[in-house]
Amino acid sequence: MVEEIEKLAAVFKALSDPTRLQILKILEAGDRSVTEIVDYFSLSQPTISRHLAALKASGLIKSKKQEQQKIYSLDTEALKSFLREYFGSFENLKGYKL
Repeated sequence: MVEEIEKLAAVFKALSDPTRLQILKILEAGDRSVTEIVDYFSLSQPTISRHLAALKASGLIKSKKQEQQKIYSLDTEALKSFLREYFGSFENLKGYKL
């Protein structure tokens, strides 16, 4: 149970930053390279890369190498699993379809 709680805490930590939430919304629209994601912000590429690393470590996004760039995508199955695992554990939410 401790391991499960630590995994959930990592996801909540990743979701606690407004920039990371915005990145998730950007990736919801489709796969993007770091360069494309940086264009949405007035932040440096290294800063965005750190945010991407935190989201990837939490399991909410994944990446693949394409030529010289990494392409990031939202891991919708991981996000759904997180929602089911966390919110489905509350007795008052039993029976709701997540």
